[in-house]
Amino acid sequence: MKLLTKTSLNYLSVTLFVFLFSTIAFYYLLRHQVNQNINIELEKRKNNIVNQLLSAHESNATPTNQNEKVVITPLNQIVSPQLSFYDTIIFEHNEKKYIPFRQLGFVTNFNNSAYYIQIYKSLEETDNLIIRIFFIMTILVVSIIIILLITVRHTSLKAWSVFYDTIKKINNYDINSHHDFSLQQSEVKEFDDLNRVLKSMTERIEKDFSNMKEYTENASHELQTPLAIINSKMELLLQSQNLDEKQMNAIADAYNASNRLSKLNKTLLLLAKIENRQFPESKLINHILLIENQLESLEDLIESKRIKVIKRFDNNVSIHMNPYLAEILLANLIKNAIRHNLQNGDLIIDVAHDRISISNTGNELKISKELLFERFHKQSSSPESLGLGLAIVQKICEIYSFKVDYNFENNIHTFSINMNKK
Repeated sequence: MKLLTKTSLNYLSVTLFVFLFSTIAFYYLLRHQVNQNINIELEKRKNNIVNQLLSAHESNATPTNQNEKVVITPLNQIVSPQLSFYDTIIFEHNEKKYIPFRQLGFVTNFNNSAYYIQIYKSLEETDNLIIRIFFIMTILVVSIIIILLITVRHTSLKAWSVFYDTIKKINNYDINSHHDFSLQQSEVKEFDDLNRVLKSMTERIEKDFSNMKEYTENASHELQTPLAIINSKMELLLQSQNLDEKQMNAIADAYNASNRLSKLNKTLLLLAKIENRQFPESKLINHILLIENQLESLEDLIESKRIKVIKRFDNNVSIHMNPYLAEILLANLIKNAIRHNLQNGDLIIDVAHDRISISNTGNELKISKELLFERFHKQSSSPESLGLGLAIVQKICEIYSFKVDYNFENNIHTFSINMNKK
């Protein structure tokens, strides 16, 4: 949930709570005030009735005010005066409905006789008035709340527009693009402080990245030169006729170790370049063509292990990738399937429009499935295996938001790449 939406909802919930509480309080206060006014009117009417009471032979009297009703009841004995107010409902036969009334009951003594007098005043008009006032006030308050919400949201969107622009630029920021990371100025001090810190941070990151990139390339280049010299010297020594068998074996081991070190250096450099996203260019790649080329180049190795290649290709399969990375991705998976395959085993390659699966027969892994894509974790004990092939595969998949997965079932190892970015 966005911060603006959350604050708007919080503001709305508080406003609705206050509105509900205020509405209830307003209704009861208004009702109390109306009852107070009616009580005053009933007391004035009481004084008039007492003054106009000349005899007690009448049990009922009808006032001239049609909204009032007076009932006079003689009492058998003189009692002390009492005064009470309360609400009641009386059925009016003329209108055929119940009408609310406010009642005043009191006792008065006249000519040694006591009378209980009840004065009723209709609340129908006052209730209708309260309802109209309440309805009007509700419309006004709701209108004010809606206007305030719209105003607050509009002003908040305007104030937060710089923040959203900053988030968008950070999300699209690519350290290899070498574009100027410029941010908008804001009238809000906090957003300006945030942009200033981000600008300073990206400058430091770009500087550190440039230094690291330069160091990696220089270190790789400087290592390759002495390694090439060592290999050439070892080759000359291996061609010498003055060495015994023990010396020849020692030089051969050193030569193989030098070659392995040179290969490891190139692979680590490639992995660093992939992590630093130094292969930004992309174009439409035909995976089937790349796979066919890899199978052709590895034909001797496949024939030496008598591997049966099973191909299941969909037509017109292509995706936007860097050609070099696409070739490395497929080459590592195919070489891995061949290297760990059994003699007279199967190599199964499935290519669909959004998925590539490469399977091979083989024994169950001796290492955990979770360690397969870690650096320098390998199943084979072969000195030719560096334990970096699958790590490179995973890094390439991360760049293009592909999902790489491994499964083992019925002595079949399957590496699958889901290229559906959704």
